[in-house]
Amino acid sequence: MPEKEKETGFLPRYRVLDLADEKGAYCGKLLGDLGADVIKVEPPGGDKTRFRGPFHNNEVHPEKSLHFLYFNTSKGSITLNLEDSTGQAIFKRLVEKADVVVESFPVGYLASLRLDYPALRKINPRLVMSSITPFGQKGPLSDYKATDINIMAMSGYMQLIGEPDQQPLVLGGEQSFYPGAQYAAAGTVAALFYRDATSGKGQHVDVSMQEAMITFYHEQMPVAMWKKKKENVSRVGVMDAMVTPCGLYPCKDGWISLCVVTPLEWDTLAQWIHEVTGNDEVLQEQYKGGLISRMPVRDMVNVMVIEFTDRLTGRELFLEGQERKLVVMPVNDAPALLEDAQLNSRGFWVELDHPVVGKMKYPKGALYSDDIGAPRKAAPLLGEDNERIYCDELGYSKEDLAVLRTTGVI
Repeated sequence: MPEKEKETGFLPRYRVLDLADEKGAYCGKLLGDLGADVIKVEPPGGDKTRFRGPFHNNEVHPEKSLHFLYFNTSKGSITLNLEDSTGQAIFKRLVEKADVVVESFPVGYLASLRLDYPALRKINPRLVMSSITPFGQKGPLSDYKATDINIMAMSGYMQLIGEPDQQPLVLGGEQSFYPGAQYAAAGTVAALFYRDATSGKGQHVDVSMQEAMITFYHEQMPVAMWKKKKENVSRVGVMDAMVTPCGLYPCKDGWISLCVVTPLEWDTLAQWIHEVTGNDEVLQEQYKGGLISRMPVRDMVNVMVIEFTDRLTGRELFLEGQERKLVVMPVNDAPALLEDAQLNSRGFWVELDHPVVGKMKYPKGALYSDDIGAPRKAAPLLGEDNERIYCDELGYSKEDLAVLRTTGVI
């Protein structure tokens, strides 16, 4: 049996029917980790991400996908064929008692099954449906499909990533999926609050992944820059566009990030470089001053910094940098994150026990209180809640379930 789920949580036990694929799976995970009763509704053969690698111990198995294990903590699982008329009728019965449906199907797909929001709100006027699609429910691109690289490109984010004289690059890890899912989770909670506190009615939360990604720009403000100066921001690679030295630099055992802004910080760094390398050039007057004054000689500055960082390990640079009050941080890899004293002191890594893969560590999340944000159970086995939901809640017998399974409904 799966690990017993903790009953504590920030949210009430809202019933969430999670129909989302990888574009929206993180939304259901966030709601589940916050305390909602999230039920992943999977096709009879299992959600497609169950067959997405990498796999635990490199064994291809529907219960061993590390992708599925991460994105489906704090969820239950039922199997149901939404393209079957009996499956559609069962889903409508589930909607009667649900608070939320999260979905990421192409626009119009649920309408073709008569399971779109206008149809479902007639069954349950208090229902909140959150839809996560590449370009939203309306507009000339609403019917278009897209993958991560398409959203990164269409949002304009890729113009910021890469070296100035080379092609744009995409961030690793399907980063465009996170903003949309996060906005959907926040919008869902807001819609539930508005329903419960004011209107008594549900609503349709429409999230465009393109729009969500645009709002996640961290610097340079490309749209504002264009409107003000008619200048399109350029890629800057691993170095900052306006500050030097500031960026990623190689060290003896990997990479470090370093950023020097004030004249005092530069004087401190220059003296440290001189001590380690014996280079007198770094102490010259032309390099002194604020962050802008070194931009004309940034290439020489970076050469001197690299000559320095290459001689020390990331930890040596970090510890001595702290002593000298400089911003120097190692670029962590996975082993370093698991051993990180800061993360472990805050209980960031949570161990969950899965009945097939055993105990594994999962990120707790960035929200901290006694009740907020911790995964409460490992990802569900395929259809592990079929009997609980269909028999205990909807009144089907075990014999009924056998028939539904044989006919491909569940």
